[in-house]
Amino acid sequence: MKFSMYKKIFLSVFLASAMFFFANQFCQAAPITFTSPLKYTTVESFTAGFLERLQGVIVMIAVVFIVIGGLLYMTSAGNEQKIETAKKAISAAVIGLAIAVAAPTFIKEIYIIFGTGVPGSAAGAPSLAKILTNVLNFLLGILGVLAVVMMVFAGIMYLTAAGDETRIETAKKMTKWSIMGVAVALSAIVIVRQVALLFTA
Repeated sequence: MKFSMYKKIFLSVFLASAMFFFANQFCQAAPITFTSPLKYTTVESFTAGFLERLQGVIVMIAVVFIVIGGLLYMTSAGNEQKIETAKKAISAAVIGLAIAVAAPTFIKEIYIIFGTGVPGSAAGAPSLAKILTNVLNFLLGILGVLAVVMMVFAGIMYLTAAGDETRIETAKKMTKWSIMGVAVALSAIVIVRQVALLFTA
C-alpha cells in the first residue's frame, strides 16, 4: 500500500518534470505573440479615444434635442405647457452642447492643475480663459452691431417723424441709448482684453 503511494508520487513528479521540460523547450523554439485587436496601446490613449467618440455622440444628441425643442416651440400653438417644455429642451440641449464642446478644455485644465503632461487629444484644446474671452468678444461684438443698427433705425425714425413729437422723442432716446451701447461695448472689449492679458501673462 505504501509502495503504491510512493509510486504515484514518483510518477506525478516525473510527469510534471517532463511536462515542464517539454513546455520549456516548446516555448523557446517558437515564441508566442499576441497582437492587440485594439488600436490603442495604453489606457490613456484608449480613454482619450473613448472620450472623443463620446463627445461626438453628445454633440449629436444635443443637436437633435435642439431641433426637437424647436419643433415643439413651432407646434405649440400658444399652449403654455408646450412652450415651457420646448424652452427647457432647448436650454438643456444648449448646456449639454456647451459642456461637450468644452470637455477637452476641462481635461486640459485639470492636467495643468495637477502638473502632469496633457494627453494628445486635449493638448490642442484652447484654455478656459481663451474660450471665455472668445465668448465675451462674440457677445460684445453682437452688442456693438445691435447698437449701431438701432442708431441707424433711430436716425431713420427721426428723419421720417414729420414733426410728430412722440416719434422725435423716441428717436432721441434710441439714439442716446444706442450711443451708450456702443460705448459700453467698446469699453467692455478693452476691459476684457486687459483682464485676459493679466491671466494669460
